[in-house]
Amino acid sequence: MRVLVDTSVWVDFINGHLSPERNALHELIAGEDDLCTCGVVVAEVFQGLRREPGRDDLAAHFHDMTFLEPRGIDLYLRAAEIYRKLRQRGLTIRSTIDCLIAVLAEENGCHVLERDKDLKIILSSGLVAAKPWPTLP
Repeated sequence: MRVLVDTSVWVDFINGHLSPERNALHELIAGEDDLCTCGVVVAEVFQGLRREPGRDDLAAHFHDMTFLEPRGIDLYLRAAEIYRKLRQRGLTIRSTIDCLIAVLAEENGCHVLERDKDLKIILSSGLVAAKPWPTLP
């Protein structure tokens, strides 16, 4: 299976914060599933790094992942549509990036491993085909 890992999980992983999502990422790294990333996740993860040691090793790991890119403007239009539809339901997503990640996962047949309130809302809304990666408490 393909799994797009959100920044929220990478932050837990890098900082050693114990969470079910961090444990799931450990299992994914050791397993056979196709670990995926995208430009906005890479940018968010690396802009938050405070320590230089280990940065090159982490970058090498990201280079080994399947890199997902939008196929054109339609993905952005779809992300905006998701945002608008959720807002019509009274749910305001704080970041357009979460809508982009969800539709990028949908476009590429990925599950999403996340620890993010807004992504949970998007993935459970029924508006996208992408599903959350299962984690155990």
